[in-house]
Amino acid sequence: MRTRRIVGVVPAAGYAVRLQPLPHSKELLPAGGRPVMDYIIERMRAGGAHEVRVVTRPEKADVVEHVRKSGVVLILAHPATLNASFAAGLAGLAPDDIALLGFPDSIWEPLDGFRRLVDAVDAGHEVALGLFKAPELEEVDFVVLDEDGGIAGIDIKPAVPRSEWMWGVAAARARALDGLERQEWPGAHFLDLRDRGLQLHGVRLSSTYIDVGTRLSLERLPSFFSS
Repeated sequence: MRTRRIVGVVPAAGYAVRLQPLPHSKELLPAGGRPVMDYIIERMRAGGAHEVRVVTRPEKADVVEHVRKSGVVLILAHPATLNASFAAGLAGLAPDDIALLGFPDSIWEPLDGFRRLVDAVDAGHEVALGLFKAPELEEVDFVVLDEDGGIAGIDIKPAVPRSEWMWGVAAARARALDGLERQEWPGAHFLDLRDRGLQLHGVRLSSTYIDVGTRLSLERLPSFFSS
């Protein structure tokens, strides 16, 4: 019997329009003495990933070079959306395999957070969202939970969120991500799954999450590492 695999997928094909001009790709911004994208790779490995795949555009030569030195799988593509980038990294996964989804410009705690999400998927949930208490962040999706930790609602980039908890990472059966590329944002796909009756679960991980993809977060980086 084939053992299910755990595969991490990191979308690194974006243009970093919120941070331009930059001397190099956003994924290689220095954070705590190393490129920021190394943190998500580290956390996927700590979460049990048998393989980590990074999806990027061939013209992002600095990212391509760094990925090739990092011992992860490089996938070259020109995805039009974030979901298309994730989808490019899901090719070849069996329905029962577990995909770990995370962002290359994020740093968060705990180190083994993905492990808790994998445990939730192994317990029967099709998707487990890692939640962070970060009400000050903008342009993110906030999650409303029911009493049992089920997903009662997902507010996609709301002006006024109904919750303090945003999702920042996810683990899902590969079959639950079929058709992901038909939506622009992962949150919209997750919301569609919930509306179709699939089991989605939220796991509160911490209040420590920083998105290096914004100028404000870049200004906060020194205090983040000194705390």
